[in-house]
Amino acid sequence: MSEEIRIPCEAVASAECHCGRPVRWDPISSRRGSAVWKGTGPAASVALKAGQGEGALITSREITVAKRMPGHSPLIASGRTETVSWLITPWHDGPSTWDVFRAVRTTHQGTREARDAAVDLCLAVADLHSQSWTHGDLQPDHAIHTKTGVQLIDCTWAASPTLAPSWIFRGGLPHLLAPELAAEIEAGDRPVRVSPAAEVHTLAATLWRAATGTWPRDYTAVGIAPSICLSGPEVRRLVAREQLPFTDAPQWPDLLAILRCALSTPPGRSPVALDLTNALSDLDVDL
Repeated sequence: MSEEIRIPCEAVASAECHCGRPVRWDPISSRRGSAVWKGTGPAASVALKAGQGEGALITSREITVAKRMPGHSPLIASGRTETVSWLITPWHDGPSTWDVFRAVRTTHQGTREARDAAVDLCLAVADLHSQSWTHGDLQPDHAIHTKTGVQLIDCTWAASPTLAPSWIFRGGLPHLLAPELAAEIEAGDRPVRVSPAAEVHTLAATLWRAATGTWPRDYTAVGIAPSICLSGPEVRRLVAREQLPFTDAPQWPDLLAILRCALSTPPGRSPVALDLTNALSDLDVDL
């Protein structure tokens, strides 16, 4: 946890007004100039994100998204000091998609819970797309399965017809990108625009990652050892070539067959999120 970013006093005061006193701050993550804490008080819990340097620009973008994106966590408070941008949203209790699929990855069990979670995630993405928004950075850790439904988080790069993509956005996690989007990014197209079709590819890749613990595409097929750490541009170039076979994973073959179909469909015939929802809804699961 970085010690360089400190919670601004104004943010502490806002959290105390919402949560009551005292508020206990637990560090959650810290990377690339941004840090996240969970604040817990007598009345409520919140998530606080603060960024400085380039992280401040990214946090400011997330504040804008939080004010506009339908279904997003309500913005409790936000602000900026001389060096730090920050925002506070409710804390969402529940497992991430990655957490829900843990039993599938490790013991090949828990398919009912995982199937239901996958359907809920697809429905959340379908609802977002129906309102002309894209999340931009779907990953197994970016969806929380709460008692009231899926809450998408880390929505910094979300975009819509009324909120243009950021010029510093590079398409999300490279391993999960649609080949056509990876090719556009490497060709220098800016800003990076994630279409609903490209996002459904990332949605399927996200579920593959959650179910298997592996990336959908097998880099060893082109001689890249698992121990090699590829850069973002290197991964995008490999993905864009569309020459990598799927990873040979043993978990839940029926699920992977559905995801493999979604991941290999040409862009012009790409499924929409509801197509993936319907296919996953019919999966046989553990009783």
